[in-house]
Amino acid sequence: MDTHDKHASPDRAAPLGPVAGETLKDAANWPGHTMIAVGLIAFALSLCGFAVGQSGPAVIGVVIAVVGLIAGVGWLYVEHRRLRRRAADLPAERPEDVPPA
Repeated sequence: MDTHDKHASPDRAAPLGPVAGETLKDAANWPGHTMIAVGLIAFALSLCGFAVGQSGPAVIGVVIAVVGLIAGVGWLYVEHRRLRRRAADLPAERPEDVPPA
């Protein structure tokens, strides 16, 4: 038996706002999450490199970490702005649903 209410209003059936865990399901965000993960791993490896006295590879790790983190956060920011623009283009069903300008 279907547990969903067949008479639910359309705004309850498809939420416009973010839902916990939805960002991981959206494949458009995966490159951003991957770049952040690579940046964090490179940062951890660079800390290990500095700890053992290998400053050359550690500096390269820091550069990779910074580039990965900036690119990943930038990717997620652009995707978030794209989704917000798309949600803003939808007509509001109620006056209180209109975001402030």
